[in-house]
Amino acid sequence: MRIRANNPSPMTLTGTNTYVLASRDDSAAVLIDPGPELAEHRENFLAEVGERRLAAIVLTHQHADHSEMLGSIDQWAPDVPVYAVLDRFARHTPPVSDGNRIVFGDDPTDVLEVVATPGHTSDSISLIHDGTLYSGDTILGEGTTIVTYPEGSLGDYLDSLDRLRELCDAGAFTRIEPAHGPTIESPAEVIDHYRSHRRERIAQVQAALDQGARTAAEVCDIVYHDVDPRVRGAAEQIVRAQLAYLGALSPDDV
Repeated sequence: MRIRANNPSPMTLTGTNTYVLASRDDSAAVLIDPGPELAEHRENFLAEVGERRLAAIVLTHQHADHSEMLGSIDQWAPDVPVYAVLDRFARHTPPVSDGNRIVFGDDPTDVLEVVATPGHTSDSISLIHDGTLYSGDTILGEGTTIVTYPEGSLGDYLDSLDRLRELCDAGAFTRIEPAHGPTIESPAEVIDHYRSHRRERIAQVQAALDQGARTAAEVCDIVYHDVDPRVRGAAEQIVRAQLAYLGALSPDDV
């Protein structure tokens, strides 16, 4: 059950996807990424939870379009544990890490498997349940994602993509439900595209450096010259992450 928040933008696409997964016996549910603090969105996902017991809330990473709703959690889910990597978001349970299992029902299949996928941010995780990968912002339903700076790491991101490709090859999941955009039915193809796209951008950034560019703004003018002005700031963040990966980050950009 996907509930899309009404927060469309160039960065969030059509809005942030919140997911409600029901237990096998339909008596309990888990909520993935509660989203932005919008009353209508909260009403919508609580309506999907319905009479089920809300057993857990899971946060894929720290960004406000995923986590802001937790600011009002005392009003709508005061006793429900929140599973997150960062201490400031984890609630009624220790912070999660790679390999943890989040149980939300009585059946053996009522489990989310945590996969650490840092890169977009240092605290990014993905979740596997019933052949589906809930990817947060690590993989989007359309386009490619941003590696934020200084929260994220391009090296970590490339490693995360490699790991997801291995899990896909091993049959751990056959489709992806992203935090933005539609379902991905061809995960291997999309992951391969993400990996090749990142490598191409790294090569372009290196070429810009070879041409004499030094700052993130100068590199951005060359590599992302045609970017939508509304996401210029995000493009410069990506460039900073790329420069850090190449060991070429200017002191002016730190």
